[in-house]
Amino acid sequence: MFKRGLCISLLMLVLSLVACNDEQDVASGDEQAKDEEKNEAVEEVKAEAEETILDQLASVTEIESREDMKAQQAGTLVADISLEKELEDPLDKELDPSVVKELEKELEKVIEETQDPEEINKAFVHLLGTPHYNEMIKEAEQFEPDFEEPFLPAPGKSEEEIENEPAKGKAIILLDASSSMLLSVDNEVKMDIAKDAVQRFGETIGQDNDVSLVVYGHKGSESEADKELSCNGIEEIYPMGSYDEEEFTDALSSFESKGYTPLAGAIQKAADMSSDFTEPTTVYIVSDGVETCDGDPVEEADNFVKDSENKSVNIIGFNVDQDAEDQLKQVSDAGEGEYFSADNADELKTTIEQKWLPSRIDLAWAFRKAPDGWETLAEKERFDEDLNPIKTVIDSEDSRYSEALQILNDEQLIDPEVRKEVRELRQERYRKMYDLIAELSSEKKDEIDTRADEIREEVDEWTEEMRKQKEERGDLF
Repeated sequence: MFKRGLCISLLMLVLSLVACNDEQDVASGDEQAKDEEKNEAVEEVKAEAEETILDQLASVTEIESREDMKAQQAGTLVADISLEKELEDPLDKELDPSVVKELEKELEKVIEETQDPEEINKAFVHLLGTPHYNEMIKEAEQFEPDFEEPFLPAPGKSEEEIENEPAKGKAIILLDASSSMLLSVDNEVKMDIAKDAVQRFGETIGQDNDVSLVVYGHKGSESEADKELSCNGIEEIYPMGSYDEEEFTDALSSFESKGYTPLAGAIQKAADMSSDFTEPTTVYIVSDGVETCDGDPVEEADNFVKDSENKSVNIIGFNVDQDAEDQLKQVSDAGEGEYFSADNADELKTTIEQKWLPSRIDLAWAFRKAPDGWETLAEKERFDEDLNPIKTVIDSEDSRYSEALQILNDEQLIDPEVRKEVRELRQERYRKMYDLIAELSSEKKDEIDTRADEIREEVDEWTEEMRKQKEERGDLF
């Protein structure tokens, strides 16, 4: 009985030991599985990290055009660098120590993944490329030559040509229609002479300017009872706008000479009309007498040009006496313009055409209206003000690449042969960008030369046309 119990006990002990061994084997298997899972996860992270680096470098493209330069993304370590900082002397600055520290870490990661010179060169751009090419190159590409457009009044333009051309200035014609303009000169009514001259003047100057016609002295009569009506009767009969022959002619036919001479009020009217103008504005007055409405035309002319560099008052005194001429000269002086005298129909016609429009002397010197060599050079220098900063940024960026290559060399992270190839690739990129900017410079400077040549051609054609027209009219001077 004892032996039987002992055997049973021994059997239980053996079974217990076997069970324990089985449990240990299972635990060991679980541990091994967990370790394998951890290793797989680490490998996956490494694989993902490797793909991220390669993907980032793959986004860096070769520079083959200005579009490639404009498409360059900001380097991850210099994304916030200001343009002012970029434009500092590249030879007189180094990367911030904190940036250098981050750069060293990033370069080590890159070198762990690749020793390919092209990939290393791409890494430089990915980490240190400037964010400013896009804005700077676009600004340079938008440059347009800005020569002063010559005033070339050219009668005979078609209505379509006139409508499609922007006005270069504003011309306000003030025409005296006081009762004195009913007098005759050489058996012809002064008002009729003046209307005819103003008609031709409006046609010519209206080709390159918006034009307005203001008449005064055409209300009431010269009697004392009508003085207030007449002095307040200042009317814009052709509203400021493009010249239209039929409408301008109708406007000149819509009034007769009748009353007083509110010259001061007419100038004030011109001032009110032009208060919001930004274009050059010139008042042209045709008058035969002094102020008779108790105003101060000298003061009004002074007010008209005050605080403005592009306004003036020009006057033709038509068959005036000495007192009127003295006052009108004072008015033109105050208005920073010129005074001209005309005593009859021929003189009024020739004064307008030879003083207010180009004379033969003007035509002889017309070539001066076109840009000369110095003006063309000045435009090219103005473009260089947009272009040169791009070159500075290229230099600044390249100095960072040089510093990155020096770090790789100092830390002995690449072989000398790899370093040499990286440097050559960097230099090739640098030269390519400089070549692209040089091409842009050539394009824009060709545009400047072309525009200057076009203006010269326009001036030559205008000069020849005006000579022909003056010969046809029998003008000898």
